[in-house]
Amino acid sequence: MSHYSRVKTQFHNREALIACLKNLNYEVKTDTVIKGHHGEHTVDIAVRKAKGYGVGFIKSPDGTYDMVADWWGVAGADERKMTQELARQAATIQKEYATRMVLEQAALDGFEVVSQAEEQDGTLRIVVRRWE
Repeated sequence: MSHYSRVKTQFHNREALIACLKNLNYEVKTDTVIKGHHGEHTVDIAVRKAKGYGVGFIKSPDGTYDMVADWWGVAGADERKMTQELARQAATIQKEYATRMVLEQAALDGFEVVSQAEEQDGTLRIVVRRWE
């Protein structure tokens, strides 16, 4: 029996998600399968970082891409730990994704980036301007 864990995300834009994953040094494949402890799972986007089991993204009926993985049987990994690790990875990807979406929209609206800096609490401060 498979033990795929699923984490709900807010990723809507497939191309931006793929670009973010590549920027975070993931190996990305689309419309493929990921392997887990007990079999394969069809996904829209598959990623791998170094060695180990794959992580995938599946488009949900609401248009978002949920994150899925099966690390059952990986040394010391129980379902709670797997879900926590997926959520941690999702948060890292979400930050990169949000930054990309803000910068893309700012550029579309005619803004240029003045500065971009990460604050001590981990938030990202982006200052943009547009001359009229």
